[in-house]
Amino acid sequence: MAEIAALQHHDNSLGVVWSDGVVSRYPWLWLRDHAIGADTMHPVTGQRQLFTAGVPRALRGLSTDVIDGALHVTWDMLEPTSVLPVEFLGTYRHPRVARVTVDVPITLWKAASITTPTVAHELVMNTDAGLAHWLTATLQYGFCIVTGTPPTVEATAALLRRVSYVRETIFGGVWEFQADLAKADTAYTTLELRGHTDGTYSNDAPGCQLLHCLEFKGDGGDSTLVDGFAIARRMESEHPDEFETLSTVMVPGQYIGDGSHLLATRPVFRHDHTGRLAQVSFNNYDRAPFLLEESDMLAFYDALRVFEELANDTSMQWRHVLQSGEAMLLDNWRVLHGRAAYSGLRRMCGGYLNREDVESRLRSGR
Repeated sequence: MAEIAALQHHDNSLGVVWSDGVVSRYPWLWLRDHAIGADTMHPVTGQRQLFTAGVPRALRGLSTDVIDGALHVTWDMLEPTSVLPVEFLGTYRHPRVARVTVDVPITLWKAASITTPTVAHELVMNTDAGLAHWLTATLQYGFCIVTGTPPTVEATAALLRRVSYVRETIFGGVWEFQADLAKADTAYTTLELRGHTDGTYSNDAPGCQLLHCLEFKGDGGDSTLVDGFAIARRMESEHPDEFETLSTVMVPGQYIGDGSHLLATRPVFRHDHTGRLAQVSFNNYDRAPFLLEESDMLAFYDALRVFEELANDTSMQWRHVLQSGEAMLLDNWRVLHGRAAYSGLRRMCGGYLNREDVESRLRSGR
């Protein structure tokens, strides 16, 4: 990491000249707001104790020095000396809009380019490295299968709780299902399920979903996955108008049944405040009625057609018949999942995890 070569006092900020030539400007108020010490941050909770609005607007640094790897600032007003580690300053030496996602490199794929990411159940449950590999692969490729998982509901619950608490939804926490229409959902039939994401009727759709095959005795039933981010990149390049439509039109999703009527709306391609693609949200089964002006409505259908043709192009689809003991974690904000029609007995189990909890587990490293 670069070291501090020089300090420059300005009216509103401290200039830091780094040894590699980079010059950073830290407002005096920012330095006071981020100082370590019990007067600013609680030593146990790590929460800010400083009443930021009570710091004088005209606060200026009186003197600054680097001592034992930390910047020390004395102030021209009745404020305690502030100490900030140089390593901490280095993290923020390039101003940028705040982003909180875990920086896992994304690998886009289609059928011919993807090798199924897997990790052994024993490694996930018993080692931090195995858990990190599982979650990192899930965010990098959009899915990862845990092999050798005991085919029980209890083992499924333990696998989910290895990451965090299980998200409760209208389906419960950890759920088991087969073709019995126990819920008002096509997943509880033997019919084909085209590619979709779950929770388009939720304001905050589940970030990840675990699907664990407990038992399968029959024919058909291939699980299908499609990289929604790869679809987005193709549309942005080859169909820019349709890409823009799906990035801006708010598409409602709904769930009606079991005493509930859930309704939420978001674009198929949701971008975050930095302009980065953050989520693909698509479920034609759960799309609720809406009507735009004629030209806008027709443009939406044109864009939807392009999206669905790509999502159902076999060259874009990963296909695999999940076997007993294979537990697949998928990124529900990225990949579309589906299933071929089947006959026979197919018992599945699974549950949802919040996106922030998956990312939290990766940050904590244990």
